[in-house]
Amino acid sequence: MTNRRQDILEKARKFFSEKSFHAVSLEDISRSLGMGKSTMYHYFPTKQDLITEVLKESASELYKRVYNQIDRSKPIKEQIKNLVAAVLQYYEENEETFLLIYRERLDFLNLEEIKNQFNTKFKSEYDQFMDHFYTMIEQGKKEGYLVDVDPSIILANIFGTINVVTLRAISRRSKVKLTDMIDDCYKVIVHGICL
Repeated sequence: MTNRRQDILEKARKFFSEKSFHAVSLEDISRSLGMGKSTMYHYFPTKQDLITEVLKESASELYKRVYNQIDRSKPIKEQIKNLVAAVLQYYEENEETFLLIYRERLDFLNLEEIKNQFNTKFKSEYDQFMDHFYTMIEQGKKEGYLVDVDPSIILANIFGTINVVTLRAISRRSKVKLTDMIDDCYKVIVHGICL
């Protein structure tokens, strides 16, 4: 017997990664699964409930993967490289998750609802995830490995590099694997762009 709820979440992840939130209906998803609308509404009464659960599940999977690949006892440069490697590897294996998260960030049609959803549904787990890396950055600064700037700038550099590389590879259907770009991303993040 299949897990209908999980089937719905997986199909919704696919739909929401391909189209914006506003372009997908619960009927589209239920029809693609061969189920009636009433079954869909039993599990997810609204489309907002569904996207919230898809995003929450996707973010949790990413966070777990990253946490499992970072050893806080290692030197800061190794932790940064492992962070880059963990995220790029995850996105390479889960392209739909990257597109879903990225598309949701760009959905400006209901920005206030997205902000409210973030503050009520994801903030705690997101803060825990980011605090983990703020602590890592502060330690790296104390040890003299990282420049003395606000940690959010360093994290923007790390995650910005990862997101741009991933978006470019996916949108251009690049034959280069994301995991083949780990070393180059790491070099730019740690050493900058000037020789």
